[in-house]
Amino acid sequence: MTSHELTTSIYQRLKKVKVIIITVAIVAALGLILYAKQKPVTYTSTASVFPLTSANDNSATSSTLSALLGSETPKSFSEDASINIIELAQSRTTREEVAAMHDSSSGNKTIAELLLNDVNNHRGWFEEKIETPPNQYALITWAGKVLEDGLTATVNKNNMLILSYTGRSPELVRTISYGFINKISLFYIQLKQEKARRDFEFATGKVDSLRNVMNSKDNQLIEIDKRTLFTNTDKLEFRVPAENLLADKQMIRQQYATAVANQQNAAYKLQKATPVIKVLDKPEPPYDIENKSAVIYGLIGLIGGFILFSLFFVSGIILRFFKEEFNKAVFGSNVSKDADHKSKPASAL
Repeated sequence: MTSHELTTSIYQRLKKVKVIIITVAIVAALGLILYAKQKPVTYTSTASVFPLTSANDNSATSSTLSALLGSETPKSFSEDASINIIELAQSRTTREEVAAMHDSSSGNKTIAELLLNDVNNHRGWFEEKIETPPNQYALITWAGKVLEDGLTATVNKNNMLILSYTGRSPELVRTISYGFINKISLFYIQLKQEKARRDFEFATGKVDSLRNVMNSKDNQLIEIDKRTLFTNTDKLEFRVPAENLLADKQMIRQQYATAVANQQNAAYKLQKATPVIKVLDKPEPPYDIENKSAVIYGLIGLIGGFILFSLFFVSGIILRFFKEEFNKAVFGSNVSKDADHKSKPASAL
């Protein structure tokens, strides 16, 4: 078979099945058009968040966010546990806290209510309307799942947290993005402060307790002084209790001074353990817009369907041509001629 014969065979074959090929191409185009119309327009915001810690904390770790990201394994159970900020951002607690937030600019509605209205107002062609959940808890749970699908949290090479959220309206995308940043910052600060806060509260309670004991000893000494106003205070029955009270007070005063120093130290540690969360890139417009064009998808379906099914119908002819060319190259032209003579009776039948 020559190249001219190959071209003629392909043309004749396509001519016979042109109706089928065109029909399939149109069906493929319609399918991709429906797919494009099913997907609503989405907006994606991006924000970068960075925690500022003290210099001592930075020198104790291999990177600024090593403790935050959990890259160092504690040597013992008693050491501070690391906080994985990605898991914190994607946790159910964080998502449901964001869903329960109220937006004062939208009639003080919760994010969950706004998200439900947003999904129903920006549906695709084949998306069903979402019914309002029976109670507030179910609504927040549903909104938390929707937020999970739209949220992406990663850490870049500079150890900054990159938060991306994809939604169907730019206004709600902005509100939800700031909600995630606020909740993540709040939870992270609370977790970092927890141990230092407990130490400070314990030290403060100890100082207050010792102060009360000192006041009690002072009151006892005053009462003894009142009772011994016209008596001889050199007697043991009066002198020993007063000396014991003074000794106790001196010991308590030393403990009180130590407790106050511990309280001040705990207050310093609490301030030191409090990180400052800075938003380097705010989730403000312009956003990345994804809009699937029905025209482009239709052309892709039409052209792709036409080419694929054309190749499907002429694949046998092309394979036979390459087989004959291979036989010619390997066995010579005589083999191909014999094959042609043998195929003629069969083709005549």
